[in-house]
Amino acid sequence: MKTPGRTARWTGIALFLISPIISHLRADEGAAILGPDRVVVVEEQAWPAFNWASFDQDKLVSQGDYQYTVFWAEDRVLTIARRERAGDDVQTVRLEDYRLAAGLPEHQQRNGHRNTVIGISPCDGRVHVAWDHHNNDLNYTRSRAGWTSDPPQVIGAADFEPRQPVVENAPQRVTYPRFFNGPDETLYFFYRSGGSGAGNIALFEYDAADGAWQMISDRLFGSEGLYPPWNDSTSRNAYMHDLLFDRQGRLHITWVYREVARSWASNHDLHYAYSDDQGRSWKNNAGQKIADTRSGERIVLDSPGIVVYDIPVFSWLMNQCAMTLDSRNQPHVATYHMAEPWEPEDLQHDPPAAEQHRLNYYHYWRDEDGSWHRSEPLPMPSPRRRPMIVSSPDDTIIIYFTSREGFQAHVARAEDRWSRWQTLRLTGPEFVVNDATKPDRRLLHEQGILSFTVDPRGRQPGRGLAILEFELDRLLAALADGAGQPVEIAESH
Repeated sequence: MKTPGRTARWTGIALFLISPIISHLRADEGAAILGPDRVVVVEEQAWPAFNWASFDQDKLVSQGDYQYTVFWAEDRVLTIARRERAGDDVQTVRLEDYRLAAGLPEHQQRNGHRNTVIGISPCDGRVHVAWDHHNNDLNYTRSRAGWTSDPPQVIGAADFEPRQPVVENAPQRVTYPRFFNGPDETLYFFYRSGGSGAGNIALFEYDAADGAWQMISDRLFGSEGLYPPWNDSTSRNAYMHDLLFDRQGRLHITWVYREVARSWASNHDLHYAYSDDQGRSWKNNAGQKIADTRSGERIVLDSPGIVVYDIPVFSWLMNQCAMTLDSRNQPHVATYHMAEPWEPEDLQHDPPAAEQHRLNYYHYWRDEDGSWHRSEPLPMPSPRRRPMIVSSPDDTIIIYFTSREGFQAHVARAEDRWSRWQTLRLTGPEFVVNDATKPDRRLLHEQGILSFTVDPRGRQPGRGLAILEFELDRLLAALADGAGQPVEIAESH
């Protein structure tokens, strides 16, 4: 455990010690770099293979004066960090009993599925953590009650309970766990049970009054159904974007189906459903009930009205990208795929490098009347990266992503019905990740701060873990002042 009061600001590049940072610095390409308002280093050297994943929901959470995250330390020990937001002091707790892929071959320890996620149940002041999954038994623990609502001066491993099940006899073979909160702060937990071509979804709800979980469904999605466009496939997995409650308590989900693990060329279609009873029953885009989990029903391929935008196989539609909700509770999805299907002679997991220029970002969104819309193709970096999407209070949509040149964002305003896009350079190459990471949603909604984790080492050897923060007001003001570059709509192939 690091000592209290450790200053966590990064000292590797003096430029980024200024808070707020100087705006409109000029990059080599001549585009303005907005720069973060704050940089806080959590760990100067962390596990190099990964500490970020597009399916990390959530990775960074706040309550009161503190912000919390979880990551793999350089020696593969599960580590929880607490940042005091007023002074940016960081303390970390190493949970020595939990090591990345312990006992498994080295290639499993570099398996990017083995992410870490964190959640908060504010009503009883606990942090909840799940870690190290790729079709193995569930790894879950939590802090003692009151740890976040009445925070101690010094944190330690004794604050955490032993590894435990969420409920007895819950489905195993776990991958892609996620925590997320309802508008009343109730905490929910989600994961896939099974494999990429035959996966089911388990969903749980936490009761802070008695400190216990209950299982809403062990099979929210079923894998059955016949899909002729992919060799009459009979089994599949639903890959979620984000699962989000709106302000009225409606739970929105969007997903793509993947027919086989072998290749994401088998991914197809944008799907949508919602629930008004915390995931117990589900309705399609038109409001028709399609599944009641209490009676054993589940969402399946043939459930009516779930396809809201046709995207055929061989479009190389990416799974597990991102969703946000605007102030009118309208879902917005950021993903990427090819404009037209392209089928190779020799099918591989990824499209050949020579053909990846065909991939572009797209913005999909739902009107209040239930109609879905799609943007023109938006340029994406090479190598390809999954994007993240957020909405500002005035419903400006921000799709941010990482590249070799640092973080960038495609931005469009509601007044134009998100039809005119500009690109902002958020950072230089000092900060990188594999895919754009999930923000601290509570800070975003309550304080207008876009806060997410990054690797602060850029092109230096090794990897670390840091938190970047951008004030949305400053970001939008920079856009209004002309810092954004008009997006040239990507060429369709």
